[in-house]
Amino acid sequence: MTNTCTVIWFRIILILPFTSILTLVLTLIICSQVPNNIQPGEQLPRISDLGTGEAHNYFMSGFIILLPQFLFMFIGRLQFLIQSQKIVHCAIILLIHVSLFICGIFLLIMAILNEDDRPTLHLVGAIGTFACIAFYCILHTILIIYLFIHRSEAIEHSNFILPLWFLGCTIMSVASSIALVVTFTSIPEYFAVGTPFLYFLGFVPQFWSKAKLIKADTNLTHTVRNSNPSET
Repeated sequence: MTNTCTVIWFRIILILPFTSILTLVLTLIICSQVPNNIQPGEQLPRISDLGTGEAHNYFMSGFIILLPQFLFMFIGRLQFLIQSQKIVHCAIILLIHVSLFICGIFLLIMAILNEDDRPTLHLVGAIGTFACIAFYCILHTILIIYLFIHRSEAIEHSNFILPLWFLGCTIMSVASSIALVVTFTSIPEYFAVGTPFLYFLGFVPQFWSKAKLIKADTNLTHTVRNSNPSET
């Protein structure tokens, strides 16, 4: 029963990187179709501007819906990293993931406080949200590269593609964040916001393999039990 629940859990969190992307995209599209403070004819407005005016409630709802998806996905990632290797102490892994739970607080601030009414606090929430995510991506990437280097002691981290994926997304995220600070234009902002969502897609293969492994163990256990019935 425990293994069955674990399989279901990993299959649920398996889809969360995809649903989080869908939630973000739909939120931005819906907000762009509702009256807000964007100037007529502006092709690529700032993301915060999409959540102004009548669009604020849609902006707030979208990011609040996004929050539990993030939390469950990160809890699943934390669980996987602790269970899949023994060479990095679980306290270090917990510390790496603390920034994500702090990110949830900033995300609520950004979503709930309208830029029209509380521009400074909204900006603090936005910067805090994506700074925490970027900080996590850097630390997580270092951890994954370390586990890959020591893959003989961490078999589930022997895939060389995932470290490259995480490293590439991290470099893109940092570069776009620097470009945003320097230029303060919308194009780097969309890259800075969107890249972490691509980063989280790297969780999918290991969530999938973990679910398959647990399922195989469950099937093997049932087979052994059925082939050795208890004598009465």
